Amino acid sequence: MSIAQKNNSVEKAFAILSVFSQNGGKFEFGVGEISKILKMHKATVHRFLRSLEKIGIIEKNSETGKYRLGLKLYELGNSVSLKKIMVDRARKYLEDLHWYLNETVHFATLKNGEVAYLDKIIADRNFVIISEVGKRLPAHCTGLGKAMLAFLPEKDVKRIIKEKGLKKFTKNTITNRKKFFEELKRIRERGYAIDNEEIEDGLRCIAAPVFNGEGKVIAAVSISGPSSRINEEVYDEYSKYVIKTAKLISEELKNIDWGMLGCMS
Repeated sequence: MSIAQKNNSVEKAFAILSVFSQNGGKFEFGVGEISKILKMHKATVHRFLRSLEKIGIIEKNSETGKYRLGLKLYELGNSVSLKKIMVDRARKYLEDLHWYLNETVHFATLKNGEVAYLDKIIADRNFVIISEVGKRLPAHCTGLGKAMLAFLPEKDVKRIIKEKGLKKFTKNTITNRKKFFEELKRIRERGYAIDNEEIEDGLRCIAAPVFNGEGKVIAAVSISGPSSRINEEVYDEYSKYVIKTAKLISEELKNIDWGMLGCMS
C-alpha cells in the first residue's frame, strides 16, 4: 500500500470517528447511518468499522447492532470523555426507570466525598428538586450518597465524615456517627438507601449502588419525589425497580475503571 493510500485510509477512519462526536449527542450509529452522513459506500464503512472494532476503538452493541466509541480511545489519550461514555451507556436504563415510575431519576458518583450528579431525568410532574447535573451535594443526607457510602470501606467513610462532617439540614438528618453507621448497615442488608426528607423537607429518594466488574461501588441511581408519593407503602415496589436498574447499569459498566477519573474518594 502506498503512502497516499495509507493517508487516505487514516482520513476515512477519522471521518467515521468524527461522526460520533458531531451529531447532536447521539452516541450509537448503524452502518447505513454513517454511510449516509459521510456519503461513503456501506461496504467501505463496514470494513473500517470492523477494523476499528478489532483494536477496541469502536464497539458494537450486540442488542442494537449499532456501533459506539470504545474505551481504547481513553487509554490512547484521546479527548473522548470516559465519563460521557459511561453516562451515555447508563442513559437508556435511566430512561426506562423514569418511564416505569414517572419520578425524577438521578445518576451520580462520589467526588471528594460529595455526591456529583452526572445525569438527571425530570419527572413530568410539578415538583422542583434542587439537584443539577454537575452540582455537588453532601453524601450523608442524600439517598445516592448513602447508597455509595454503605459499600465503601469503613475507613474511607470515616475519613469522609471527618472531612465533611454530618451537617444537619432537616429534623430527619442523621448527625450522630453511631446512628449513621447503623443506617449504612441497614442499607447493605436491604440493598438500597432511602433519603427520608434528610436534605429537604417534603423530598424522599430511593437509591441503589452501581458496581464495577471488581465489585467496587462506582456510582448510584435513584428516584426522587415528594413524600406524599414516595412513602413506606411504595418502598418495596419502587426499590425493586431501582435495584434492577442499578444492576443493569453495573453490567453495562463492569469493564470500566472509574478510578481513572478520580471519581471515588
